[in-house]
Amino acid sequence: MRIVFTAWAVLAAAAAPLAGCVTAVEVPLPLLAFTGAGCTDTPDLGTAISLTPEKERVSHYVTGAVTADGACLNGEAGATPYVVFALPADHADKTMTVGGVLEATRILSPRVTLLASDGTLTRTFAAEDYLYRGALYSVQFRPREDEAFILVTTDAGRVGQRYDSIVVGTNTTSTYAAGAYVSWTAGTDDAQSRIFSYAGMAQVTVYDSDTDETD
Repeated sequence: MRIVFTAWAVLAAAAAPLAGCVTAVEVPLPLLAFTGAGCTDTPDLGTAISLTPEKERVSHYVTGAVTADGACLNGEAGATPYVVFALPADHADKTMTVGGVLEATRILSPRVTLLASDGTLTRTFAAEDYLYRGALYSVQFRPREDEAFILVTTDAGRVGQRYDSIVVGTNTTSTYAAGAYVSWTAGTDDAQSRIFSYAGMAQVTVYDSDTDETD
């Protein structure tokens, strides 16, 4: 009996054990509706994510997930999920950029408010204060003396709106020919589209103008 293996059969057999090793990466989709269950009238400040680094740095960032099944607040415009961040005690020399991260298909539609240590509202921001700053749709501010927490909820009025952008970059290709390496660079345009969502990643970037811990 003669058995003949073709090149295709050999490759298929070699690839078969690897097929089960492929892991699909799930891309979070925009959340366009939120009803909420068990929402409260005030945020739980005990769950606040600390913005104080282990060591003073010129800049650092902290993220927190705003999810469909996480904490939520009742409000005049309906229920909304939220996340809370705790300001550093020495925040007089800090500048904060706070907002929603531009993810693969979505952007958290952020509503940023500042709270005192007892949870009372100290400051809100107007629509024109929200801008695209790098990978964040955000507001920027310096905390005041009486402020202790940053509350990030969702602006329902923006949910469902689309943000289209083009990322311009370069791509370098190299090859070996005639005894020498040859490289060439070409421009690239990557079109991206994202939708404002009830859920997503909130991020706070902290800029410190005085990192001398001896002060």
